[in-house]
Amino acid sequence: MNDCEKWLFNFLKDRDFVLCDEVREDFKKQGFKKSEFKAARKSLRIETINNANWSEGGSTEWFWRLPK
Repeated sequence: MNDCEKWLFNFLKDRDFVLCDEVREDFKKQGFKKSEFKAARKSLRIETINNANWSEGGSTEWFWRLPK
């Protein structure tokens, strides 16, 4: 596991659903390249879920989590 994968795993490991914008904001602070981030997401098989079915109207938010 490379540094970016370790960071992403640790960021998500104790949380059910994490707002995608929150993950991306923290990722930028870590100084990883976008290509590293995409590769880590793919390697860890991060699940992407949106709240379109949870909310009535309003904007759709995207969430990430580690696979169960």
